[in-house]
Amino acid sequence: MTVASPRVANTASGSATVGVQAEAIHGDVNLYYAPPDATPAETFELGLRYLSGGMPEKARECVGDAVARGYVTSRSCFYLVLAMVSGRTVQQMTDADLTALRSLRGRLSRQPRDAWTDAAGAVMRLIDSLESHEQDPRILIKELEELAPAQRIEITRHLEIFLHGPLQDWIWQRAFDQARRDQRADNRTERVWKFFHPRPARARVRVPRPAKVDLVVYLRCAAASIVLALLTAFVAWAAWQQDWPITLSTLAVVVGAAVVSARTIAEWRFRTVRRGAKDRALLPRQRRPVGAVDGFTRRIERSIDRYFGRYVPGNADRADWLAFTSGIRAALRDELAELYRESRISARRVDWLIRFTASEVKSGWQEGHLWEYRTRLRIPAHLKVLCVLAIAVVGGGLGRIVAEAVESRPFSAIGATVVGLLAGWAAIRDGLGIFVEHRRFAADVAEAEDLLEARVAAYERWCQRLADKPSDLEMARWLDCDRKVLMDDAMRHYKLAPRNLVAHAFIEAPAPGRKQARVRNGPWRFSRYRLLIFLLTEDGVRQMTVESDFEKARFHGMDRLNYRFDAVAAVQVAEADDGHKTFELTLVNGHPIEAVVTAVSIEPHEDERSVSRVTLDAAGLSNTLHVLEGIAAEGKQWIHHERLREEGRLGKLASAVHEMLE
Repeated sequence: MTVASPRVANTASGSATVGVQAEAIHGDVNLYYAPPDATPAETFELGLRYLSGGMPEKARECVGDAVARGYVTSRSCFYLVLAMVSGRTVQQMTDADLTALRSLRGRLSRQPRDAWTDAAGAVMRLIDSLESHEQDPRILIKELEELAPAQRIEITRHLEIFLHGPLQDWIWQRAFDQARRDQRADNRTERVWKFFHPRPARARVRVPRPAKVDLVVYLRCAAASIVLALLTAFVAWAAWQQDWPITLSTLAVVVGAAVVSARTIAEWRFRTVRRGAKDRALLPRQRRPVGAVDGFTRRIERSIDRYFGRYVPGNADRADWLAFTSGIRAALRDELAELYRESRISARRVDWLIRFTASEVKSGWQEGHLWEYRTRLRIPAHLKVLCVLAIAVVGGGLGRIVAEAVESRPFSAIGATVVGLLAGWAAIRDGLGIFVEHRRFAADVAEAEDLLEARVAAYERWCQRLADKPSDLEMARWLDCDRKVLMDDAMRHYKLAPRNLVAHAFIEAPAPGRKQARVRNGPWRFSRYRLLIFLLTEDGVRQMTVESDFEKARFHGMDRLNYRFDAVAAVQVAEADDGHKTFELTLVNGHPIEAVVTAVSIEPHEDERSVSRVTLDAAGLSNTLHVLEGIAAEGKQWIHHERLREEGRLGKLASAVHEMLE
């Protein structure tokens, strides 16, 4: 946002060019949604949510539609009147509103007396008092104080702009006091940050690559094994003819040793290959250039770099840590891109998984678990000794059998032995490859199951932590409290009472460096706001601008600017090519006062105009434009003209209210 300095002729850096740090659209929350065939009761409840969410324009539509379709209760009549005056001045009441007020007379008269009818009557008498100056405001104030707390709080919240005079002083003071009590209510500072986190994507793991061995390898291994078996049998038969007792005992020992050697060689080979593969996974890796990956993968990569840069072990240099984990980060990026790209989800929804992985790698580094696999896959000394002894026994035994066979059939035994050795080498080579591949798959499946279990547990912990995420209605209530507290501070600073104001207006705009989120069909909420308050008095405009840290409920960087009515040159809302809408107020000396008030990200099923409309409604832009456009066009005469217009409108409004009160 760009704000003119009260001291020098310059402008601060505009927020229109500041990128959004993070955003989330809670599409699974249907707070502001009703089905096309919604009943009048459902439409009314939707209108109440709009009203509580700070969007009175949409509230008037829904509540009015529900009452018109026959949903008439004392409660619906009360909220219809409240929606008509919320966020508006008398001058902004339309003829259609007056007609709707008149139509409530008969409907309210048929309702049994309860807290809602009392509250509706109190609002009507408050409106009537604007035109009739004979009523004692103390009587009306006493009536308001006797209302039930729920109804009284609603009245003080929504009639702040509509009323003036002593009643306005009372209403505002109650509203300001309530705002200070509620500003940090319901554990706000510990919960607001959760609103800006999207619903986490469910835990997934990459499906292990199935064991894949070419058919040629199977056939070659089988053929070599058959050849080896036949030639071994031939050599053994030749040796049997020479000395069958020695051949029989030697053959029994060779077979047993061969089984032991096969098992130990296979285990040795698997452990060696497995450990080498895991070593390579931890090795620093040259990452692909950013241009070689898509947008989703780039966002994943940025999140991975951010969290690994945050989770640095205490005993490691950050640069060394990032260099060491480059292979881990690249593997994680590729895995997440493969697992979640096709799900059409925001990359931020897997931030919890990235954070969990970074934390696990950090703890693994610190506690030595990162290299635990090397201990687990180390070849034990007894396995090495057993393998070597078994091979030696097989070699010695076969040598004895071959020697006996050569004495019986020299040439054929030698030829069979040579070919058998070649076939044995081929069978062992291919057999070990097949065994290691199937064993690799089984190990991958076991590790994937363990990893999935750990990720599911982390996912559930994160969901549990986000379980008390505030609703949009709570966010709207806290924002309204911030606005009222700021207004109270501004009026205290300028030593103004509510009755001293001709009018007031405000704008809630996103501040640089904010996070943003919204529920489906709802307005954007921000973690940092630029709040602008315009206080109009007989002498001119007092403007106060602060930056609000919404998560911590704190104000920073207060700027004050005073100018006369005739100093306002132009007021407008400009729409950029990218859809951003910017409020622009230009002073005659050229000072621009700007605030970006809408964002453009929507879900595929949403209407961009609808989202923009509710965001502008929640930002308070309608009344602000009404006030500031008036003074830009008429200058100080706007005060006089507005009062004349208001008197004319008050007459019609009082007539409609009188009919209801009779």
